[in-house]
Amino acid sequence: MKRDITEAEGKTFDLIIVGGGIIGANVARDASMRGLKTLILEKDDFATGTTSRSTRLIHGGFRYLQHFEFGLVREDMREREILLKIAPHLVHPLPFLIPLTKPTDRFIMSAGTLLYDILSYDKSVPGRKHYSKKTTMKMEPNMKLEGLRGADQYFDCQIWFTERLCLENIVSAVENKAVALNHAKVTGILKEGNTVNGVKVQDMLTGKEYEIKSRMVVNAAGHWMDAVCGMMYGQPKRMVRRTKGVHLLTPRLSNNALVLYAKSDGRLWFVIPAGKYSLVGTTDTDYKGDLEAVYSDKQDVDYLMKEVQRVFPNLDTSDIYYTFAGLRSLPDSGDEKPSNVSRAHKTIDHEKLDGVKGFISVLGGKITGARGISEEITDLVCKKMDIKVKCKTATTPLPGAPMVTREELSKYTADTKIDFETVSYLASLYGSRYTKVLDYAQRGARGIQPLCQHSKDITAEIWYAVGDESTYTVSDFMMRRSGLGLAECQGLDAVEIVGREMGKLFNWSPEEQQRQVNEYRNTASLAQKYKE
Repeated sequence: MKRDITEAEGKTFDLIIVGGGIIGANVARDASMRGLKTLILEKDDFATGTTSRSTRLIHGGFRYLQHFEFGLVREDMREREILLKIAPHLVHPLPFLIPLTKPTDRFIMSAGTLLYDILSYDKSVPGRKHYSKKTTMKMEPNMKLEGLRGADQYFDCQIWFTERLCLENIVSAVENKAVALNHAKVTGILKEGNTVNGVKVQDMLTGKEYEIKSRMVVNAAGHWMDAVCGMMYGQPKRMVRRTKGVHLLTPRLSNNALVLYAKSDGRLWFVIPAGKYSLVGTTDTDYKGDLEAVYSDKQDVDYLMKEVQRVFPNLDTSDIYYTFAGLRSLPDSGDEKPSNVSRAHKTIDHEKLDGVKGFISVLGGKITGARGISEEITDLVCKKMDIKVKCKTATTPLPGAPMVTREELSKYTADTKIDFETVSYLASLYGSRYTKVLDYAQRGARGIQPLCQHSKDITAEIWYAVGDESTYTVSDFMMRRSGLGLAECQGLDAVEIVGREMGKLFNWSPEEQQRQVNEYRNTASLAQKYKE
């Protein structure tokens, strides 16, 4: 997959998608698989926004039960099962424990987990269980929760590399003849009368500007949706309510994922195990700040630390490796508490809303439901174009599927003499495409050299990312192609090495190489801004 803007220049597409997050990537995949001539444009890099700043779960949404959003939960349960089938290398079952501390908890949580099981009647993951206080304490010996009476358990799924899920949808779209351009910013919407017929685009790598025509445009720009709508209307149009969710990365705290309720405001929050780490979060507060620099502040971190220390009193703020913050794009429905606003998506047909043809916007939606949401959007596009081709994305595996077995990994290790740990890690990141990375590794002795002591990433991943995965900046690689940006050092121990390798591949000047490294350092520094 190589980025080539000349593939779009001077051509007319059936569909242009604005936004390369998880929704836009899924629409591109679905539309291209149905035979639509498709172009997807992302102003930064694929998965830069909310997609890479979530709790990294594929779940029905246990907390949505208390808001009686049974339809949303059922829909996401169905999508969870689909993702387990089409992306088994990225999506894995995960047990969740709900500690019980009040006399009424046993009845309430038992009813909740029973309903959750009923709504996931077609599940492949295990069903609910109840554990006594004694068993719960054995399962979670580090948990010191006052008044513990036992725990209920249910299963959902985890996806640690959400960025790879997004990218694999892009790869699949390109395999089906879509054109995918990251670092391509939409600067205007083209119209003839009341009909949208294309976009203005600036190539952020060269500064050149283009006009590209299409029959329809889908606005999947996430929390930039208002800005894209404003281009179309010629004036600001507020439709999005943005709320901020904050997470902390700490040393591993628990054996299972924990579902807990904040003493301060009753909000549900998680402790999620991920290898040697735990992900703690999240918050839900209205956000009106800079969309390009979203970060956790001291108040956010204090809120989470106050809650987590009730359960793990030995955890100190100094134990936090880093934080990250993302934005939810929700329908602007008034003055409700952020946590009460529905997480259901909204598809906006602007022809019905205000008579503008050829323009559809999508608002909200979770990573779990992205494929189904995209099917709905693509169905609408096809209906307007009188195209009668059914969706295939629910049954067609993503490019990294199927999951690689331990036996296959062992054989590959024996054949190549590359250590099992490295091969296994690459398979967890790239799925069955890990062999493509290791093919690159054969091109030079440095190919299998580790990049960082905190991560299992190797030099060949840089070569592969630049050669095959449309990677153009140090930040692209650090944060959205490899696992470096997720490591406890945020990849800062490896950033100079990555800069040098990419500098050689792109023939960067020393000044450009240093600029790229500094740009990543500046981005990574947002994760520590709560200390200021």
